[in-house]
Amino acid sequence: MKKLLILALGAALLSLLGCSESTDQKAASTQQSAAPASQQSPAGHPLTPAQQAALDAAKGKPKQGVVKQMLHASGYTYMQVDTGDGKPVWIAATMLRVKPEQKVQWTDAAMMRNFTSKTLHRTFEEILFVSNASVVQ
Repeated sequence: MKKLLILALGAALLSLLGCSESTDQKAASTQQSAAPASQQSPAGHPLTPAQQAALDAAKGKPKQGVVKQMLHASGYTYMQVDTGDGKPVWIAATMLRVKPEQKVQWTDAAMMRNFTSKTLHRTFEEILFVSNASVVQ
């Protein structure tokens, strides 16, 4: 199960890096290096340093909170979430039916810094791309 989540996050991260307008992110997505087996996706493809850094940066971040603001674009739901630590966090998940003030939870995440959404015409200083997001009843 964990291998499947890592593969899904890796695929999502690769597609997001390819769609970003940020020069740093484009450069990072084109870098290829041999990674140890522990830093490879289940399909055997090595994670780039940028991909590994994105996964590492998201470790230890909260995995639930209350939606304060949301936007839908390009098959994703972008949500500003109050995780209770005093600093709201932006997350992006596959399209999700959610309303402000509902509680959401998610599993694994990858952190992107200075991510530009072409569709929203907006740059997020930090955003977590999360997997398995759901509304908490």
